[in-house]
Amino acid sequence: TPADAAGGAVEKPTAAPYGSWRSPITADIVSGADKRLGGIALARDGRLLWIEGRPEEKGRMVIVKEGDKPVDVIPQEFAARTLVQEYGGGAFAVQDNTVVFSNYKDQRLYKQPTEIGSLPVPLTPDYGAPDVSYAGGVFDPHFSRYVTVMEDRRTSNLNPATTIACINLSGGDIHEPKVLVSGNDFYASPRIDQNKKRMAWIEWGHPNMPWDKSELWVGYFSESGELTKRVCVAGGNPMLVESLAEPKWSPKGELFFITDRESGFWNIYKWVEHSNEVVPAYTLDAEFTRPLWVFGNRSYDFLGNSNHIVLTYRF
Repeated sequence: TPADAAGGAVEKPTAAPYGSWRSPITADIVSGADKRLGGIALARDGRLLWIEGRPEEKGRMVIVKEGDKPVDVIPQEFAARTLVQEYGGGAFAVQDNTVVFSNYKDQRLYKQPTEIGSLPVPLTPDYGAPDVSYAGGVFDPHFSRYVTVMEDRRTSNLNPATTIACINLSGGDIHEPKVLVSGNDFYASPRIDQNKKRMAWIEWGHPNMPWDKSELWVGYFSESGELTKRVCVAGGNPMLVESLAEPKWSPKGELFFITDRESGFWNIYKWVEHSNEVVPAYTLDAEFTRPLWVFGNRSYDFLGNSNHIVLTYRF
């Protein structure tokens, strides 16, 4: 037996056909090496929450809260993942110390406090199968409800009905979600103004993808919470094809969003409400967002109550 310089035995190499070599680096080791992180939110106590994908738990998506040591918010039998438009995203939202999330197994929405040890309470009906999913939701401060994109596959998996719906957060009873916006093929990014009773959203229809052509709308809520007036902010001009993304109300109640109009680059624009005009807020030959494959993209935000925007972009 050959020996190395230290006098120990050296294993003789074994010849093997291509692709059949035995390796100590297994598929489990490679796939389980890194955790997937995505989606962040801020609780009232100033601590961050995020979603953590764990290969060692068969890919379970866990809501985790910042602390001296990060801790799991949702129990072991739950996973925060939605199946809307297959790719999902936007599976949870936080307001104060309450988190609402979509549970992977049954696709129902649940609510629970962010304190450790709390148990989730279902908000949406049990349809007997995970055929109704929710994504990209936000809390509505005016009517104590949760507004979200809802995808209903009970009638058709090939062409499911997609709407923007709301779920009541007050009381303990479970009610059927109430549809607020419908009629188009796809919806995304319902965003509610904290100052006034109005909501912005993005919609598009077949055969377009959202990065080909989409529309940005604003709707005004009545005192009962219905949308009584709607205005197409951008994307409605057939002579100007554009792709809209990430509508967001500033602390002062101004609507900002991202569009690729004219330049072909996704830049930040602002809506002038009284004249229903769109003006550039910041332009650059760069991309300020990513294609809307998943819900929950967040490429910019407002710096407190100042007139400044914090943003990211790619050349």
